[in-house]
Amino acid sequence: MLQLSLGEDADNRLTTRSLGRVHHRILYFAHFTPGITVSELLAVLGVKHQNIQGPMRQLVEDGYLLTRASEQDGRVKQLYCSRKGDKLLEFVSGGQRERIQRAYDTVTARDVEGYFKVMEAMLGPERREWVRRLTALDDPSESV
Repeated sequence: MLQLSLGEDADNRLTTRSLGRVHHRILYFAHFTPGITVSELLAVLGVKHQNIQGPMRQLVEDGYLLTRASEQDGRVKQLYCSRKGDKLLEFVSGGQRERIQRAYDTVTARDVEGYFKVMEAMLGPERREWVRRLTALDDPSESV
């Protein structure tokens, strides 16, 4: 049996909803950093607005993503996963979670800690801040 990659685990589930990886990435950040602004999302994904405009619109139209004007500045759009979006993220990420858990089960906690240190060291400072922001929310082994 052909072994899928981590990305393909999600891709196969996304295609059942006519969605792609960019949709998954948008939902991921809206779920784990509720209220993320569009500008922050563009920065963390390293893309231009035109690259996510269509997928973001589709997620909103399909009821997976909610947008709200910031209370501090009404011109700033903040993103949130709807309950429907949370369920979709759970469905799409299920195979990835299972694969990651199987990997965790084969190594020690020290191995995992070393892996995360190396991965973080390879990132630029702005990306390291996102790692800190996301991992401060929960234990990564329990994430969606």
